[in-house]
Amino acid sequence: MLAVLFSTIGSFFEEASSSIIKYETENKKESVYSAGFINMLFSVIILGIIAFVRGSFIFNFASLPTFITRIFLEIAQMQMTFLAIMKNDRSTFTFVRNLTIPLLLIVDIAIGFTISSTQWAGILIILSVIGVVLYFHIINLKGVGYSLFTAVNAVATISLYKYNITNFNSVEAEQIIVLTILALYFFGMAIFWRKENPFNLLKERVFFAHGFSQGISSIFHSFALAFGTPGVVISAKRASGVLMGTIFGHNYFSERKFGTKLVMGVIIIIGLVFLAI
Repeated sequence: MLAVLFSTIGSFFEEASSSIIKYETENKKESVYSAGFINMLFSVIILGIIAFVRGSFIFNFASLPTFITRIFLEIAQMQMTFLAIMKNDRSTFTFVRNLTIPLLLIVDIAIGFTISSTQWAGILIILSVIGVVLYFHIINLKGVGYSLFTAVNAVATISLYKYNITNFNSVEAEQIIVLTILALYFFGMAIFWRKENPFNLLKERVFFAHGFSQGISSIFHSFALAFGTPGVVISAKRASGVLMGTIFGHNYFSERKFGTKLVMGVIIIIGLVFLAI
């Protein structure tokens, strides 16, 4: 229950941050690289405070093979995520990334876990809904490849993260190091590629707001995986995310077919519930 609650709260703050980033990048007020740096910076600061207070910064060098692999995959994941935020409708992004859940279960099957008939039904429901919204163009398909990449690549990043915090590192250490490396990557790209200093943007409240919102989201999502299994946690995250993405997309970006998307979102949530039980 705690894992589900953390995932839901994290999804709300994540959607708030993503919506601000989409608006600001569309209006050329910041690049995806500055947005990425600001988000990573706030996440590192907040996690650093938690690690200091709890005295819980634990990193085991035995984790380096999987940890280094995760770093490279996370750089690709974050790069494509910010491009998806900028180029996709909010509802498109939140619908398509639900593919992560069935794929995670397929990985479970491959390594020997048994999937119940109820979970198979959940997989079928989710894949059917995504197939319908893609085939009938219920969602805007422009740039959908970015969202598809994040959905597939997330299977690897989530699995590696869960493996590392289960067997080697504390949540704080794992995330602080990864997010610091991501922050350095985005900062370098903003400075040298876009000729933009992200620190100058922090003087404006709106950029501070999306960084702070993402920082809070990162905390809740990071600890949610520590309290629950990846399937349940990601199901809760995606379920709340698809509704919030549909609502934010309609209210703030005038996305069409709100009623149809809402119905499809509810059906996906039913499928996610089947996966979690």
